[in-house]
Order: sequence, then structure tokens, then C-alpha cells
Amino acid sequence: MTAPDRAVVVGAGIAGLAAARALSGAFSEVTIVERDLLPDVPRPRSGVPQGRHGHALAAQGLRVLGELFPGLGDDLHAAGAPAIDFCVQAEHHWPDGVPSATPSEVVIQPVSRPLLEDVLRRRVMALPGVRVVAGHTATGLLGDARRVTGVRLGRRGGGATTLRASLVAEAAGRSSKLPAWLAGLGVPPPPESAVDAGVGYATRGYLLESGDAPPWRALFEIPHAPVVARGCFALRVEDDRLLVTLQGAAGDHPPADPDGFERFMKSLRSDIAAVVAPLRPEPGVHRYGRSAALRRHYHRLRRWPEGLIVLGDAACTFNPLYAQGMTVAALEARALAELLGTAPGPGGLSREFQRRAGRITRWPWTMSALADRAWTDSGPLVAATHRYLSACQDLAVGDPAMFRDLARVTNMLTGPAPLLRPRHLARLAARPAS
Repeated sequence: MTAPDRAVVVGAGIAGLAAARALSGAFSEVTIVERDLLPDVPRPRSGVPQGRHGHALAAQGLRVLGELFPGLGDDLHAAGAPAIDFCVQAEHHWPDGVPSATPSEVVIQPVSRPLLEDVLRRRVMALPGVRVVAGHTATGLLGDARRVTGVRLGRRGGGATTLRASLVAEAAGRSSKLPAWLAGLGVPPPPESAVDAGVGYATRGYLLESGDAPPWRALFEIPHAPVVARGCFALRVEDDRLLVTLQGAAGDHPPADPDGFERFMKSLRSDIAAVVAPLRPEPGVHRYGRSAALRRHYHRLRRWPEGLIVLGDAACTFNPLYAQGMTVAALEARALAELLGTAPGPGGLSREFQRRAGRITRWPWTMSALADRAWTDSGPLVAATHRYLSACQDLAVGDPAMFRDLARVTNMLTGPAPLLRPRHLARLAARPAS
């Protein structure tokens, strides 16, 4: 027997919290299952291995999370993370130079991952009927190939139990075991697409003293295939901290020791090494190298059990360089809320959601996968796409209109169509051949 008015969300990360917000409008009880013991204050936790690194929430993600959680931007600002214009208060280092600041109305809000998660979790926990079961790990699904009726749980220190539900949302991130769980129900594994640009990164925090803060709130220096393997992503976040994340593609990863970190930083095109030179570093350098992108095509499965949905990194993980993951999770949660608000009944909801999620991930995956393949694939489609995007970046250094359009595309406010405006095509065609 199922619990007809209960939804279970596996994972209390950004995707899980956004899903819980969407589900709270349709279920009287929403239970979030999380293997970690959740902190009372913003701090990194073991279940989020990238939590110590800089996270860029794209403008579209900030906008959609603001729809799901009205007043979110004000909450983040009050916690020390103000909103900024992506083309004014962020500094962009591209192979052909640094574009001049130009107002764009593309708004981002630099914030640490622990603070963003803490603010969202507090908002979710204040919703009627929502509870968190922390210190428990989902170990499998209840039900069969036609319908999922709940989850199996393991408890820290031993012991097992079950939790019945009429809907289970799998949002456990990269560590998702859903393909194996589905196999246990007799559902075949989904087709997969994978691409690996060999990216690794390392992060160190610095304390900003009065007068030492750089003029920008964010700095982007993205690796550029096939020859510029090194880059950097720096954020001024809450508590007067500067998070500096060094990035290396094609296996050229930044070291995890302080001296090696500094040497790598000095090899970059930007002046980030000079910016941090007078700052007091926080202890330790934190490294991460699990950046391969994987898209599981659950939306293509002909057999899909009712009562189960999957979203976020559990369905599609992106190279963190492109800052797409949190925004895609927010878009999926919004789609879930819309579907729950219009569906005449539970029948077919799960399958329809996976189809919508597949459409949401299609363009972000296509764009990021083409960029990643530029490191390893010299095929004509990859080469042509990479040359065109590189030309757009070069043009944007001295062309505010292209800069704004690139900002809108990279922040997922629109698809790639603005980069093909006749004005841009004409200016690109007039450029001398290199």
C-alpha cells in the first residue's frame, strides 16, 4: 500500500531542495532523505565534494530559483552576497583580450555553495509538511517496473527501513545509483552520452582586508581549446572572502600544495596572482578532478515506472567549467511545479516529466559537449562550432552588442540564436582571416 499524499526526495542538495519546493504545492507531506548530517550554519559537507569550490549560478538559474523562492535574492544580499551585472562587475579574460564593461541586465549573484544551500534549505524547511530525514541513505526502490511505491533506507550506524510514497524524486547527484536500482525492478539501463575534457581544479580561499578588495566581484578566465589549458574562476563571496578556483583542462591540473597553487596562478593571463598577493590565505588547498560530463537518457526509455522522477546531476552532469548544473536543476524543478499544477491526475506524470527534463537538458548538453570535445575531437562539426564561438569571443572584446549576447547565451537566458544575428554575421565575415 502506498502513501498517496507523500512525496520522497532523495538528496538535499540544490536539485533536491528545488524539487521539494515544487512538490510541496501538490503533496501534504514531502520527505527529503539525505545521507549527510546537515549543518546548522553554512559550511561544506562531505556529500557535496565541490562545496569548497567556487560556484557560478547563471543568471537564468538565479531568476528561476527566485520564482520558486520569492525574495531569494534579498536573502542572499542580506547574507553578504549582492547581485551584480555580469558585464559590468565581472571581469572576463578571453584569448583576444578583456571586453570593456557594458550594462547588460544579465544579473548574477556571487555566493558560496554552502550559503546558497543553507538559505534554500531554511526556506524549504519552513514549508508546511516538509521534513528532512538526515543521516539516512537511500539504498533502493520499492515497487516494480510499472510503479515505484517508495524507497529503502539504510541508517548511519546500521539498520534499515522503508519509506512508502506515491512519488519518489531521485536527486542524489553524481553519486546516483538509479541505473542499478532500476535494474533491480526489471527496467533496462538508459542510453548514455559521455564526454571528458580532462578538467581538474583546485580552490583556495583568501580573506579580504579593507582596501585589498579587487574592483570586480567575479573573474572568469576559461581554458580555451586546444592550446590554452589553464584558467581561473574567482568570486568575492560573503564574509569578506575571495574564492579562487584554478582550472586545468586536458590533464593539466593545478597542484594541491600552496606553492604549486601559486606557481600555477602566476602562469595565467589575468592578474589574479597579484590580486591575492597581499591577502591572507585560508588553510589548505582543495582539489577536485571528477569533471567528466554524463547524460543519462532516461527520457528515451520505453518502459518507465510511474511514481519515479529523476533530475539534476542524477540525470545529467555537466563540466563544472560552464556553470550549467544548478540552473538546469532549477529549470527542471520549475517544469515539475508546472506539470503538477496542470496534470489531471497522477497517471503518466512521471514519464511526461522525464520528457520535459530531456528537452531542458538538450541545448545545455549540446553546447557544453561540443566545447569539451574541442579538446579531443577534430571532427568538422566540433571544429566549425569551436571556431565560430572563438570568433564571437574575439569580436566581443571590442563589440558591446556581441558581449551582451554572449552573456545572455552563456547565462542560459536564451539559446544560441542571438549569436547568429545578421549584424554579428556581417561583422564576423568582415574580419581579416587569421
